[in-house]
Amino acid sequence: MATMREIALRAGTSLATVSRVLNGHQTANAAVAARVLEAAAELGYEKSKGKKLNQNLAVLVTWPSTHPTQTLRDSQYTMMFLHSIYVAAERLGYHLVFHFGTPEGKLSPFLRWEIATKQFEGALIVGSYCTMESTYVKHLRTAGIPFFHLSMPPVDADGPFSYVAVDDYAGGYRAGAHLAELGCRRLLHIAGPKNARDALERQKGFLQACRDHGLADRQITVFQGDFHEPAGERCAEYLLKQGKLPDGIFAANDMMAIGCMRVLQRHGVRIPEDVRMVGFDDIVLAAYVEPSLTTIRVPYEALARTATEELVRQIENPVRKTIKVRLEAELVVRRSCGGQAHLD
Repeated sequence: MATMREIALRAGTSLATVSRVLNGHQTANAAVAARVLEAAAELGYEKSKGKKLNQNLAVLVTWPSTHPTQTLRDSQYTMMFLHSIYVAAERLGYHLVFHFGTPEGKLSPFLRWEIATKQFEGALIVGSYCTMESTYVKHLRTAGIPFFHLSMPPVDADGPFSYVAVDDYAGGYRAGAHLAELGCRRLLHIAGPKNARDALERQKGFLQACRDHGLADRQITVFQGDFHEPAGERCAEYLLKQGKLPDGIFAANDMMAIGCMRVLQRHGVRIPEDVRMVGFDDIVLAAYVEPSLTTIRVPYEALARTATEELVRQIENPVRKTIKVRLEAELVVRRSCGGQAHLD
């Protein structure tokens, strides 16, 4: 096993600096600390841990935060999972460490060192931003650290993937069927990012429901969004400029639905009398906007708890088979589609 002296030679710094960095003490020079962690990872240094009262799990979030609006939305979405993960992990005797994605899809020197030296026993991967996700998976597999997805794995994924995920396709189908059954004949879908698997599955389910209810493709419009509120606002502005409103709108998440609804209302469009609206996720705000938002409820607590429990079982019993769990998403009817309101 590599020694601190070898790391100091590789990093071009002193033994005292290496000791401070590897023991978690702050150093004045971030670049030097990064070199030390890179060298430790490359040399396979493992810190002597002694007897641990608690073990660690990593929560690896895939989204890069490149814009204030994205940072806010991604933080809100992540928080939907974190409390349930924390409660389950604490009950099972594990502490949590957190890492967030980068726009480049690369690991920070510190996380690379943590993975290479197995500073945590397992990882939960939150989100499906493909570049960052594949980076996490590559390094976790190289280190032999078990991991669990809280979303469906890529269709072209190599090797076994354990996951707990909501059935996004079925949720999108429920949204489309609900609007069609309410009599909507001209429908619009505000789509999520093209590189997000959950968004693509929601769109596929929605389109199939429309076709199954007798709607032709010419009766369905898809507006490209990105899961953020301004995309919903842009969609509303586009519709107002066109001068022709659809009967119903299904947004791939609640924030885009709320953004669209707010701009339409500002210009005198009545929800649901003129346009019926359905979102996806059931964030807290969905029940409090006016009118309250019909949406597809994601069972965040069940997803997080199940993934954490299954990951710990996999850590403690490494020969277990790959686990694949898909949970249903519930249609929650509120006033934005004109249906009978759901009592929260």
